[in-house]
Parts: sequence; structure tokens; C-alpha cells
Amino acid sequence: MVCVNASKHKRNVGQYGALFLMIRKIISIKNVGRFLNYKYSGDVELKRYSLVFAENGRGKTTFCAILRSLQSGMSSHVLGRTTLGTGGEPEIKVLSDDKTISFNSDGWSATVPNLSIFDSTFVSENVYSGDTVELAHRRNLHNVIVGEQGVTLNRLIEQLDDASRKKSTEIREKRAVVQAIVPQELTVEQFLEIQEDPSIDAKIARKETELQAVKKVDQIRERAGLSDLILPALPDGFAELLGKTIEGIAIDAERQVRRQIEAHAMHERGEPWLSEGFDYIGDTTACPFCGQPLDGVDLINAYKAYFSKNYKALQAEIIALHHTIETAFADLEIAKIERTLDQNVAAFEFWSQYCDFTTSAFSEATGIGEILRTLRQTALALLEEKSASPLDRVTIDEVFTAAHGALVVAQTNAASYNLTVNKMNAAIEAKRTATAAADVRIVETALALRKAIKKRHEPITSAVCKEYLDALKEKEEIENKKTRAKEKLDNHTKAVIDRYESTINGLLDVFQAGFRITGTKQGYPGGVASLSYQILINDTAIEIGDSETPINRPSFKNTLSSGDRSTLALAFFLSQIEHDPERANKIVVFDDPFNSQDSFRKDHTVQKIKQCGESCCQVIVLSHDLGFLQRLWKRLAPLTADRKSLQFARIGLNNTKICEWDIELATQNQYVLDCNVLANYHTTGEGNPRDLVTKLRPILETHCRKVSPGEFVGDPLGTIIGKVRAAGVAHQLYPLLDDLDVLNEYTRRYHHGENPYAGQEPFSETEFQGFVKKTLIITGISV
Repeated sequence: MVCVNASKHKRNVGQYGALFLMIRKIISIKNVGRFLNYKYSGDVELKRYSLVFAENGRGKTTFCAILRSLQSGMSSHVLGRTTLGTGGEPEIKVLSDDKTISFNSDGWSATVPNLSIFDSTFVSENVYSGDTVELAHRRNLHNVIVGEQGVTLNRLIEQLDDASRKKSTEIREKRAVVQAIVPQELTVEQFLEIQEDPSIDAKIARKETELQAVKKVDQIRERAGLSDLILPALPDGFAELLGKTIEGIAIDAERQVRRQIEAHAMHERGEPWLSEGFDYIGDTTACPFCGQPLDGVDLINAYKAYFSKNYKALQAEIIALHHTIETAFADLEIAKIERTLDQNVAAFEFWSQYCDFTTSAFSEATGIGEILRTLRQTALALLEEKSASPLDRVTIDEVFTAAHGALVVAQTNAASYNLTVNKMNAAIEAKRTATAAADVRIVETALALRKAIKKRHEPITSAVCKEYLDALKEKEEIENKKTRAKEKLDNHTKAVIDRYESTINGLLDVFQAGFRITGTKQGYPGGVASLSYQILINDTAIEIGDSETPINRPSFKNTLSSGDRSTLALAFFLSQIEHDPERANKIVVFDDPFNSQDSFRKDHTVQKIKQCGESCCQVIVLSHDLGFLQRLWKRLAPLTADRKSLQFARIGLNNTKICEWDIELATQNQYVLDCNVLANYHTTGEGNPRDLVTKLRPILETHCRKVSPGEFVGDPLGTIIGKVRAAGVAHQLYPLLDDLDVLNEYTRRYHHGENPYAGQEPFSETEFQGFVKKTLIITGISV
């Protein structure tokens, strides 16, 4: 593909006549992050290669979020960065080759889907977060690598998987309907296979006549007798527990706890709440709620005295007794007792036909269920009152006394009831012994099977069974489709993975990363396609692991440096671009693509960005590193008409402006310029300390290289310090070693390459003044 120079044509056309749209200008941005009220002025047109310098905190991340929203059409990327404190809604206007695209409360008027963005969001969503690779990264990376065809297949698999789950739910529901019809002698599958019998009604009638002939003797043999009535009893020590307290708690401790409960209107839940909260303190010395230190807090000492081991033991005893009563007097247990009573009544009515019972009354069991429920309710209420204030004595009220008295009477009546039951059962057993019972089970089973045949082919049953069988068939068809889609995706991915792995490893070799990736393969953890790979170091394959991987096991998080991780992420992104069949139509955006890279890797990153622009439609590079942008600018020297340098500049306190920027002037003798800026800040206080802090490290690195020419070429400050320390006292920079070490540790806090949260790091201007002075002294600048 060939992109025609934008200065000659307003549109770029490839060799096949495809129309490639570029972003020409950011017309305006309002109420988005640092872009409070930006309107373009001057020559800020974007070219095929656009290099944008921005100090940290000037809007690079916000700009990428705007472009990501423009690419996807998702307003949330912009709305989440609405400028705080203005009350206004975000508004954006972007000029592409063929039209102006606007964003307002209704979203974008159009999208630019050919955007690809490499930034911290790409890395954290597709490669790693912090120092680990999780399942979500591997799933997203899968979509990045397999391309549109693979993503389409993956979406189809997910849709089929979702359809399969829904169909499984439907099958379970339909099976339950069938199961409710099936006789207990048969399984659902046996019932479904039953064939229709035209003469089934006659067969059922004959079998019922046969059954009646043996029915009575069989009933006498098989019918159960009566059951004893077993009532729960109130556990021993109930009243003693309600009156139980704990001696030895200091009056002052109790007074402080009570005062705290009253002060915060905690009422009856105050004491349990404080007790539970006190347990969360454990062996720590800080409040679990706010993190403030607790040493010397009188109220905590009062809690220690009040919520003692004896207090906990009493609480546990209350809870245990509560559980015992709640279990023994549960509705289920009461229902069992009532069911026993009902069954005994039915049994009495049946056996009365064959036995001469001396009594027929069960008045002793009247109202048992209500008595048990009332006692449970009153007993638990007293225990809950005790649980709310374990150290207070709880007085047994009249309601409980009456309920407990009723239970005692019921237990006495139950004993009399059981004597009656035992006498009846003796009479029943005597009747069974005297009766020669015939076995009718075979006849009953045969009758049940004949009725099942009739039931299976009744219209309603037949329709229900057909719906269930149809659902099974549909589920099978879905699974077959999913299997075929997985086979296609597996074949596609296998063909793609090898190429990607080769490309990624080629890039890692170019960057001299010292490691490769291997074993790249596709899997379906959780039913969703994802990619896994291994890190190959010293010919040893290491699993990438995740956040749960033990620290003593080699994995992604402890075998790769921050620079290696950044390089790997860049390799993944560049591989995606290289294998994209539509790359000639791509607008590629890089936001600080060199984090934690040494000078060698930065040079190769520059070369890869240039090559990216040769195969893509447009490249936009955002960076806070003047040196990196200067290298890229020089590499693009032969493309004067296609390169442009811009700046995100501070306007007032809160606004950022996109403006023209003379990169060659800005990077001339940067060391001297930065030293003068620091010296001026030290003398007059002019300048933004948060911006100036990033100049300390480059100044110190350049000074060390000037003192020892050729020794520290491309080395960051930490490496320089290591080399000086290894050389020992003979090195000319050794006397500065302690100061350099302190300055290195200080500047790391505000260096995005080593601290991803540098922008949120607390900042002290007084502290910064001291480090500025130390830097100026080291470099020999008069202070």
C-alpha cells in the first residue's frame, strides 16, 4: 500500500483504490481532563508523522482516551474524564480528511474505527497489570492476535455457549415437568421410550380386578402402625443463663462502653456491634476502619477490659443455646410432630376396621404445634435480649412462664398419648400375626406400568414429552455447531499463532530483550477462548502465572524487569499492526512507548515507529521525553513534508493547549537549558515543581557522562551508580556516590517508567528545593 503525501492531496488512496482517512486537526476540546477550553489556533495540522511533546500531567492520557472513544464510539472513555468543578459537559470537534466529527451529550457524530492506540490502557487490558498476567489479559490478547476472523468465530462460540446454557436451563425446566408425571417405578428415560398400546384400557381393568382380590390382606400386612409422639424439651440451664453475668469487669470500663453506645444511638445492637468490631483489631495497632493508631486510646483499653475472654465465652454460650432452641423447636421439627399426629389419626381410622381398640380419643395431643411455636418465640426473644446486653440479667416474663408451663403439661400428655399408641400397636401386631397376608407388590407394579403406558400417550403428556425431546435435540445441534466453530477457530488460531510468535520473538531479538516467548496456545478456561504463553529464558520455559502464583516460583512477575515487560507489550502491539491486513489504513498512536527502556531499546523503538508509519496511514507519538522525540525527529529527517512537531502546553492553571512546537530549538543543548531552569527556580521560585522534578535525573546523568566520557553512554542514573559503586573509591565520582544515590531514590518516585502512579505521588516543595540545591552543587552551578 502507498500513502500519498497529505500536503499534496486531502485524501490518501492505496494502490487498490481504498480511501484512507487521517485525523487532520483537533479543532476544539472542552471540559475533558486538562483540556478545559481548547480551541485551535496557528498551524496545528497533524501530518503523517506527528510528534507531540507534553510534560507529565498535561493531558497525554486524556488525549488517548478521546481517541479510544473516537475509535469505538464509547462515550464512557470521555465522560469518565469530564473536567471536575466546571459543571459543563464535554464537547469535542475533530477534523478528518472528509468531515468534522463532533462529540457532545449525544455521543460522537461519527467514528474513526481505523485507530490503534498503544498506551497504558492497551497494556493493562491486553498484556499485564502491575506485575501479573491474569485470565482477562489472556482473553483480550487472544482477540488482539486472532484478528477479525478469529474474533468473529470467538463471538459465535460465546453466543453458542450462551445459547447452550439457556437451552440447558430450558431442558431442566421441561424435564421437571415430565418428571412430575413419571411414576416412581420408572426413570424419565424409561417413561419416554414407552410405546403406545391400543388395548391398554382393557389390560388396566383386568389388573385392577386382580389387585382387589388380594387388597385387604395385603393392606393388613403392609400398613404401618402408629408412631410415638416425641416432644422437644427446653435445654437445661436456660433460666440460669438469662441471669448469668460476669464479675470483675471494671466499673469505669463498663461506664465508657455504655457511654459510647449511648453517644452513637446504637441502642440494643451497640454492644454486639462493638464486640464484633473489637475482634477486627486483633494484633494490629491501627483502627481497622480509619487506619489511625490506637496506642494509648483509653476507649480501646476499656473495650479490652469489657470484652474479655469470659465475655466472649458468655456470648458463645448464649449463641449456642439460641441455636439449640431454634433447631429443636424449628418449624420443620414441629411439622414432623404434627405430621405424626395426622398420620396416627389416619392409621387409627384404618386399623379400626380390623382391631378392637379400647379407646379412640387423642385429646392429649391437642394444640401441640401452637404450644411449641409459642415457647420457641418467647424463649428466643429472651435470648436475643440477653445477646444484646450479655452482662445484664434478663428477667423471665409471664409470657414465657405460661408457654413453658404449657410445654410441661404437653409433655405429660405426650407420655399418656404414647401409652395409648403402644397398646394400639400391640393390637395391630397381633392382627398381622393372625392374618395370612398375600404379597400384592407384583400385581401393583404391573398395574402401575400399565397406567404409565396409558399416561405416556395422553395428549397433554405426549405434548410435554415432545417439548422435552425437542429441547434435547436443539441442545445437541447447538453443541455440534459450537464444536465446529471451535474447530474452525482452533485451526485459524494455530495458523495465526505461529506467525505471531515468530514476529514477536523477532522484535524481542531486535530489542535484545534476553528472553523469548514460546508455547503459545489457545484454550477455553471458563468457556471463553484465551491465549497462554511461556517466557523462555536461558532455554528454560517459564509459565507466566498470575497474581496467585507463589513468589518463590519463577513467573512473569519475578523474571521480567519493568523494561522487559514494557518491551514485551510493545512487541505484542507492533506484531498486531504488522499482521493486520488493513494496516495501510491504520492511524497508530503511541503514548510514551519506551517506559523503562535503555538507550539501545529506545533507538530501536524509534526505528520501529518509523517503519510503522511506512506501512500505515498515520502515526501520532506522544511523549514527555525530549530526547526520545528528538531521536525520532532526526530519523524522520528525509520526510520533512510528512513530519510535524506539536506540544501540549500549559495555559494558566488548569487548561492545556495544542500548539506549534519547534523541536529543534527545544532540544538544543538541553542540559544547559535544564540547568538554567533549575538555577532560576532555586533563585526566584519560578516554574512548576512537578514539571521540574523530571529534569533532575537527566541533568545528573549528563553530568556523570561529561565527567567520565565514554563510560556511561546510554546508562540511566541507577546503572551509573552501580558502576561507580563497583569501581570503588578509585572512581572520580565515588565521593558523590551517597548524594547520587539519594537523588536517584527521590527522582524514582516521580518517574513514570519506574512508578506508574508518579502523578499521584505526594509532593513537598520544601523537599524539592533541597534536592534542587544538591543537584546544582553536584553539577558545579553556583547557588
